[in-house]
Amino acid sequence: MFTFMDTAVVKRARYTSPPGDVDRLSSLPDCLIFHVLLNLPTKDVVQTSLLSPRWINLWKHVPGLDLDTEDFKELDTFVTVVDSFLERNRGSSVHHFKLAYDSPVVVEPNTGLVKRWLDAAAKLKVKHLNVSDNSSQSWDLVMSPTVYTCSSLVSLRLVGLTLPNTERVSLPSLKAMVLLLVEFTNKWALENLISKCPVLENFCIERCYGDGKSILRVHSKSLLTFMHDAGNNEDYDEDRIVEIDAPMLKYLRISDARTTSFIIKSPPSIVDADIDTVFNLISGRRLGVANEVQKREMVRDFLVRISKVKDLTIASSTLEVIYDYSRYVQLPVFPNLFLLRVTFDSYMWEMLPVFLEVCPNLKHLVMGTSENPKMVGITVIARPWNLLSSLEHVDIERSLTGEALEMALVGYFLESSPNLKTLSLSLDDSLKKGESAYKLTLSLDDAPKKEESDIFIELLNFRRLSSSCKIIVV
Repeated sequence: MFTFMDTAVVKRARYTSPPGDVDRLSSLPDCLIFHVLLNLPTKDVVQTSLLSPRWINLWKHVPGLDLDTEDFKELDTFVTVVDSFLERNRGSSVHHFKLAYDSPVVVEPNTGLVKRWLDAAAKLKVKHLNVSDNSSQSWDLVMSPTVYTCSSLVSLRLVGLTLPNTERVSLPSLKAMVLLLVEFTNKWALENLISKCPVLENFCIERCYGDGKSILRVHSKSLLTFMHDAGNNEDYDEDRIVEIDAPMLKYLRISDARTTSFIIKSPPSIVDADIDTVFNLISGRRLGVANEVQKREMVRDFLVRISKVKDLTIASSTLEVIYDYSRYVQLPVFPNLFLLRVTFDSYMWEMLPVFLEVCPNLKHLVMGTSENPKMVGITVIARPWNLLSSLEHVDIERSLTGEALEMALVGYFLESSPNLKTLSLSLDDSLKKGESAYKLTLSLDDAPKKEESDIFIELLNFRRLSSSCKIIVV
């Protein structure tokens, strides 16, 4: 029998247990114990064989394998463990099969061997398949065609593999698919794969390469969640388009600066969105230029398609594109937006009121900034803004230093929100005095105290349109 740790240490721990302890875990039926062990890495499951005589062989019947090459010093041992697991489960079904190659020096993947293992797992009707190749040989592992027709597969997660295009694809039970750093050998491979997953609900694609196609189509009648992260993929075509046709889609997350167009074809049903894209508007390109008419139309259509969201997270770079767009075309209204999160990488806060004006029912606003935001000479009080009638809660998450632009932002919310209940902010440590400054609520009835810092006095002196508003300083 193989072990992953010093068995003597485990035995000493077992024999030195306090007298009178009751082994309640061992009294559980096997089915419940197997359920618990299925959530542990295989190296920990094997170690349970040292707990008591009952546990000596119990681990062998757990229908799941979760191994990382970092747990082995030799490839032969790793191979033996995997082969033993597959042999023990021959004729039965497997809950999950997870392999990770994370040791680029000690263990390199044997492509033929891994293919044989994937074939065997598919024949054992595996439900959850997770293969990760972070070694120096990434993309040498090619997905076995057998997996494409595994009718029992419920979730599939692949990292660093190559996906070929195959005519035979049938995954009737697949509900979740995650593809990270995956390379496609054919421009139709991904589109073909998604279209043959009739119950797919969650799909995440991140930093995938080599499909040789300028259009990424995601067509699914069952898809509920779509996450797309291009990373710093310089291989993208400058005219790349992501087309989403998913009428049931509820959650959309996009992090991609280089894709030119995001097209949402189906009727809008998105409830929750996280958007970080500039639609490839780099190198000084602006939407006001005459030849950017098509780009403006694309931005308009995209905003209309997500305008029914209730919860929106948006990057300041995207907000800047929207701000630029608003100077030429009227923004669509976001009537259902209840919660808005914005993260700024500069002090260009004038962009925010422009967007807030098309959010008539917004209740909660959360603002953050990067650690070192750039100072830009634009304020939020450059012109009169409409009242924020629906806004009730504002959270400014970055520690404020008392800069004029920061205080102008605080003043804007206090003076423009008649129904504001709380404005929560934090201060830089240099501005805090005493323990009370770490949790302080300021109401209109408070009077400035001499021992408080100037910033508290300034906060108390702001005119508040809402008589019930409280400023919470943490």
